Amino acid sequence: MPFALAITCASGWFAEPLEPLTLGPDWQDPLPLISLDQALERSLLVSGLSREQLINRLLADVGHPLLHPLVWVLPRRWRLAPASLPARLQGLSALLQEGLISPVFLAALVDDLAHLWPPPAAAATAEMLWQRQAIDWQGSALSLPSQWSVLQQVASGVADQAVVDNVTRWPHISHGLCWSNVGLHFSQTAQARCANALLAQVFNRLAANAVAPRVFSFEGCNDGAALLAWLVDQGWSVRARLRSSIASFGLGASLALPDEPPRQIPLALPLRTGLLDRDGQEVVSLLPHTALELELSCGAQLLRLQWYQGTGGLCGWDGLNDLRRPWQNDPYTGTVRYLGEPFEGLQLSALMPLCELIALVHNLEASASHLRLGGYGSLGFCIDSTALLQQALCGRCDLFPLVLPGLWRERLLRRCSKLVEDGVVRTASLSVVARYRRALGELPLDFSHHGSTVSDAWRRLQASLPVRSPFAVIQQLHQLQPAGS
Repeated sequence: MPFALAITCASGWFAEPLEPLTLGPDWQDPLPLISLDQALERSLLVSGLSREQLINRLLADVGHPLLHPLVWVLPRRWRLAPASLPARLQGLSALLQEGLISPVFLAALVDDLAHLWPPPAAAATAEMLWQRQAIDWQGSALSLPSQWSVLQQVASGVADQAVVDNVTRWPHISHGLCWSNVGLHFSQTAQARCANALLAQVFNRLAANAVAPRVFSFEGCNDGAALLAWLVDQGWSVRARLRSSIASFGLGASLALPDEPPRQIPLALPLRTGLLDRDGQEVVSLLPHTALELELSCGAQLLRLQWYQGTGGLCGWDGLNDLRRPWQNDPYTGTVRYLGEPFEGLQLSALMPLCELIALVHNLEASASHLRLGGYGSLGFCIDSTALLQQALCGRCDLFPLVLPGLWRERLLRRCSKLVEDGVVRTASLSVVARYRRALGELPLDFSHHGSTVSDAWRRLQASLPVRSPFAVIQQLHQLQPAGS
């Protein structure tokens, strides 16, 4: 994937003394944490290997996609020289040997890769994924139901797995270092998570009705807004919120040494911001994951979904089924930040058509242009899709960094115009189209800031950070002042 490749090719880090993933003192959590740097040292001491030997063993597994982010976030003193990397990664690694990724580099990289790499012959397009009639749940294919009672029945039949007890150890590196969060719980049962995933795909399939050869109906509803209204009539409470947290791309790690309780290793992707603090130093942050969170509750039942441009190959809905990591994605600890007020009641009737239109335009453009991962990167990341939604709904944006380039904005605008010309978009939805088109034009671009754009970029940077975080760099960012203030 473009982003994973970008992650793999990193080799050097931060010019300042503070490592970006250093843990700060202002964090209290019942789970014991340890920084990646310290965990590598402890693993090194137990193994008796030299640092060079341990890095070489890591390189033996660098082809595994789960290890790509790990190579990217290595501390400075563990960084890998380009000559040590596999030949296919040496050129890109040399570009980043002494620095962090930046918004402009990230956008340029994924855009170039979209043009340079031919799509795999057997790859499913975003449009195909959007219209699929089944989901893959724990290795089994579950057919998409068309009735609520059937959805609940299918979900209730899955086996429960409340705790992640599998320890992933690579043959070349073990010695207590595990590439999973040992002993952590999911916040919901497997049955609830399966229901989340099924309902998410129901919403995706309803959104695809605009272009699908056969109309899909769920409880007589042909679009997401109608289904939400039906759920409200059945006694469900519905609200949606824009959320932001620190991204780890699903990768977890922990240190489990003999006779010691496991310690979790917080992971994140450091990012140069292109902004200066009051002392004239460039500010470093951590890349956020953002999404629209949809929460449905009825008595003791709770369903949680998220909408965003994802690495799974499409722009649309997914179950909000992440492993509960209190230092990263738990609203109760302040590590999830909600932007603005929740969308409820009549606001939802405006929200759902926008989600469906953006997904329609992005997925069709990704398929027509043969983009990898359904356009993830080229058409923006999760941050850009969430920002587009907020800009279209609220006329403002509180997220940073935004890297959806002008070239692809123009292509999205043309795709949107073609849908209107071909009659795919109904007359009643033209106001939604106008909102989306206006948002594409007004959405900021964080490649370079100077003069009047600096203050707004700073505002968005701090607004998108979690209120609390174990990372010292996030704790400091809340206290920093921009240059000239």
